[in-house]
Amino acid sequence: MSDSTTIPTLDHLPIDARISRALMEMGFTELTEIQNLTLAPAITGQDILAAAKTGSGKTAAFLLPILHKLLTNEAPNTDTRALILVPTRELALQIQKAFEEFAKYTYIKCGLLIGGEAFKYQIAQLRRNPEVLIATPGRLVEHLDKGTASLRDIECLVLDEADQMLKMGFSEDLHRIATAAKSERQNFLFSATLKQKGMHRIQAWLNNPLEVNLDRSLEVNQAITQQVIFADDPKHKEKLCVALINQITSENPESKVFVFSNTRAQCQQLGNFLKYKKVRAGIIHSEIPQSERKQVMNNFRQGSLKVLVATDVAARGLDIDNVELVINYTVAQTGDDHTHRIGRTGRAGKLGRAVSLVSSLEYNTLSSIERYLKINAKRITIEGLVADYKGPKKVKASGKAAGTKKKKLDKKDKKNSKKPKAKNIAKKKAKKTAAQPKVATSGDGFGALRKRK
Repeated sequence: MSDSTTIPTLDHLPIDARISRALMEMGFTELTEIQNLTLAPAITGQDILAAAKTGSGKTAAFLLPILHKLLTNEAPNTDTRALILVPTRELALQIQKAFEEFAKYTYIKCGLLIGGEAFKYQIAQLRRNPEVLIATPGRLVEHLDKGTASLRDIECLVLDEADQMLKMGFSEDLHRIATAAKSERQNFLFSATLKQKGMHRIQAWLNNPLEVNLDRSLEVNQAITQQVIFADDPKHKEKLCVALINQITSENPESKVFVFSNTRAQCQQLGNFLKYKKVRAGIIHSEIPQSERKQVMNNFRQGSLKVLVATDVAARGLDIDNVELVINYTVAQTGDDHTHRIGRTGRAGKLGRAVSLVSSLEYNTLSSIERYLKINAKRITIEGLVADYKGPKKVKASGKAAGTKKKKLDKKDKKNSKKPKAKNIAKKKAKKTAAQPKVATSGDGFGALRKRK
């Protein structure tokens, strides 16, 4: 660690004493890069436009200024004053947990509006008029349609993981929400990248924002060791998963494992198989009831579950301690998705490991991801589970070697083309003979003349 005098701390920030007390109890004293750049301007009321990857400390970068603002500018006769929009239920629950820790010694309360929970319960929350709302766009729009939520007094609007919300098709919902909210407000836009289609429309909401670009999506996290194991079929992948999980948990009983799949069916089948093999595994995908998903996440955080099998709904934003291994049961569809998946490990300065199980049908996707991220994951095997598939059979020659070989062949072809072949000579002679006039050797002269003509 660098010298303590060079580490940015909370000391120079004018944060309310009640918040500082909670932060000290949490051991929260040093600032991450995104917090150091944005906290002071945000506390003064400036809009923030920031590109930063998951795990960079964005949650505190918007929660602390919001809490400070609500505590120092009391408005007792208003509706909800701050709104935080996120793409997934799991991320909403995680932010709610962080909020409760930061607001421990304050009167500020927050409500949660996410899919999978009963409307009656959420309406009851809204009637208690929480100062802060954490919501997924789809569910909030449903409340707006029913007239059960009011955004007229919103002073702070946060879009966390904005690129993912746009990618999931929430563009129109976001604009509906922004229109319903108070026009004079402070805006926070945090995104892993600002290149997502439709981002420019959202950026137009911001008023003279502080722009911070820490988009390092193509940078490889050196704390994560990336590996590839070839697999023949799904059954082979299941056995590899069990072997990898047993290996990591035997080395460190406290360690946890994330396993990602592309589809709900794969997720469910693999989770059931791991349970059959006596692995303490939980399953999360979009068809799991919300109450069950919440319980699974809590059990995984607390360590009663050692493995979480999930689709990409759990690939963003989740911060779980002691995740030492990420397994890609199926290769991610894009390089960005791959980056978010493996980002569940190697966090907060700790080492991590990511293993992709790759079949013959997935090799081209893996190659595309490696080119995009400029990485070359090490190919490894597990004793007793070596695949028949060894990767692509033929690799085309490239570079100078291919060029030299081609030139040699061209020269040889040209040299050979100058030498007339025996077959061609015979054909030419036959043609010449056929073209000459025939001369009669018998019969009258008139017949010979007719033939010659």
